Amino acid sequence: MKELPPKCDPNGIFCVKRVCLELGVSHKTLKNYREAGLIKPLNVSNVNRPKYSGQSIIDCWHKIAKA
Repeated sequence: MKELPPKCDPNGIFCVKRVCLELGVSHKTLKNYREAGLIKPLNVSNVNRPKYSGQSIIDCWHKIAKA
């Protein structure tokens, strides 16, 4: 995970690849975060191509940084 908070637009919508870049994690780690409830995709019904809000990325980073 990156030491600095993500600088993405809180109102933006991001794909898995971009979320991984913003958080500095692999797609497998992102999946673990999702399963642990640390981040939630916008389109929950589409498990093949989840999209995430910028605010959820920022919130996830803060949750992980506290741990």
